[in-house]
Amino acid sequence: MLAVAATAVIAITACSKIPPHLRNGYVPPDMMAEQYLDAVRWQTYEDARLFIAPQALPAFDEFIKKNSGKLNITDYKMTDIQISPDGLKATIKVKRSYYIFPSVSQKDEEMIQTWVLINGRWFLSGPPF
Repeated sequence: MLAVAATAVIAITACSKIPPHLRNGYVPPDMMAEQYLDAVRWQTYEDARLFIAPQALPAFDEFIKKNSGKLNITDYKMTDIQISPDGLKATIKVKRSYYIFPSVSQKDEEMIQTWVLINGRWFLSGPPF
């Protein structure tokens, strides 16, 4: 019984030293960003909210309040992804096309989003949303 407990402690200790990007279940920042951008594009804001860092939730809620039913994203493309040397922050450059109802004039913009790794999972740290 003692051997089983000792083995469990060793396994847990070893797993905690594995870099986040090598742990089982790790999802890279570009895949998280794509899921988030799809949720915003299709206006499933409750799903999009799951990708927002806790400290950015009030700003995201304000973004939703202002844009719900008005912002229509027609296309987006991630054009660059950079991960910091410590692996805890990612900057993702996104080009998106959209219009804001009632206008039907399409606009294009490029934005740089900052994503942070919290407990092994990537979250959008704040605007632009």
